[in-house]
Amino acid sequence: MRQIALYGKGGIGKSTVASHLSYTFAERGMKVLQVGCSPKNDSTYLLLPDFPPTILDVLRKKDFQYDDIQPEDIITRSPLEFPGGGLIYCAESGGPEPGVGCGGKGVVEAIETLTGLDIFRQLSIDVVVYDILGDVVCGGFSLPIRQGYARETYVVTSGEFEALYQVANVSKAIKRFENRSGAQLGGLIVNLRRVKNEQQMIEDFAAKINTQIIGIIPYSQTVKECGGRGETVFRCAPDTPEACIYRDIGTRILENTRLTIPQPIEFEDLYTWWLQYV
Repeated sequence: MRQIALYGKGGIGKSTVASHLSYTFAERGMKVLQVGCSPKNDSTYLLLPDFPPTILDVLRKKDFQYDDIQPEDIITRSPLEFPGGGLIYCAESGGPEPGVGCGGKGVVEAIETLTGLDIFRQLSIDVVVYDILGDVVCGGFSLPIRQGYARETYVVTSGEFEALYQVANVSKAIKRFENRSGAQLGGLIVNLRRVKNEQQMIEDFAAKINTQIIGIIPYSQTVKECGGRGETVFRCAPDTPEACIYRDIGTRILENTRLTIPQPIEFEDLYTWWLQYV
């Protein structure tokens, strides 16, 4: 079973990428579980007709008694149909009310619940896609890396400084826990934002931290319009270049064998380096 973690700063497009990857994998006949690891429950909205219940909400109702929880309480099957037996299952970690708890707590509880209930084996999952809020300073959000649940990490980024800073944070986490968890960086998935010299900047940055670019998604009104309708481009605009790009990224991830320990970069060095491009 492959377990893939997607990180990146808020608003960079992680959930859109995650949902398109899940769709691509299911097209190949795989059984996929997408886990939204955020206080919100919108990671899987392109794959479901409604927002699903969150794992943390279900745990609260059950007084955190795992024995009282059934898989169908926390797992929602997507109605999307695929040839060859492909299926997509969805789960959302959820989180505390604003101002009263740590957002990473939901991630910890969600992954421990999925593991404790043996969900992966029960559903015969082939690929797990963790869609994780980008700030790995919090221990909860770093759990998939720290505990080795996801040995394979990808970061969604752009040429914006804040996005590259999140890549640097994720790289530090992977480096810190390499001996403990075996986690490695699979590469960068680029969502272009029309930053000056953006593509060249990110190519140089990937080389600088010892990783690769898995795919480049151009700034696209089509993706935005499809997302606004609650659909993937595969359903909303199947004959567009964007659909081909997402499928190619999915293929490259499935075939990827170049997993590395990234070279961390400090904030001041990153900022000085970034300024030369803008």
